[in-house]
Amino acid sequence: MPTFEAQSDAGFYELVHRILLRSDARTLQERRIRPRMEFNTEQRIAPWVGKPPRESDFITVRCFDLNKGGIAFFLDEPPPFSKLVVELKCPQNRIYVLAEVAHHAPVLLFPNGDIVLQEAGDIFEEEDLPDLGQPVPKILVGCRFLSRWTPCEGPGASEKPSSSSRTG
Repeated sequence: MPTFEAQSDAGFYELVHRILLRSDARTLQERRIRPRMEFNTEQRIAPWVGKPPRESDFITVRCFDLNKGGIAFFLDEPPPFSKLVVELKCPQNRIYVLAEVAHHAPVLLFPNGDIVLQEAGDIFEEEDLPDLGQPVPKILVGCRFLSRWTPCEGPGASEKPSSSSRTG
């Protein structure tokens, strides 16, 4: 006689199979060359719109993951910018990195940190879902690091960033 756990696993795999059969939604594809690490923390970003951002331009965002080549974070709306400065801080230090938006996608963010593409959320039927809590619609933004950036004031501070100095 199968155990409750085995029946539960079989039910889960059956659900996944049904979702895949009914889904023509694209998945959250792995876009990174380098391994990514979960980065569930708050950091700050500021759009680069023709000139370097000021301190007052920075907003706090919830991050999703990080690797040597980039970062992903959540916004409430699609980003209205293509370049930005990312402030990465730890208790003793702060570094600033110039980045560009590589992609963004509407997702559903569950309280436990799981994310699902918003268009895939329509595939689930209420009775098929375990109680994961109420998801919040967000935009997952993936960015590629271009170079280190040093905030400064004075002449030359408003020069346009060069994307030829990519790091990685």
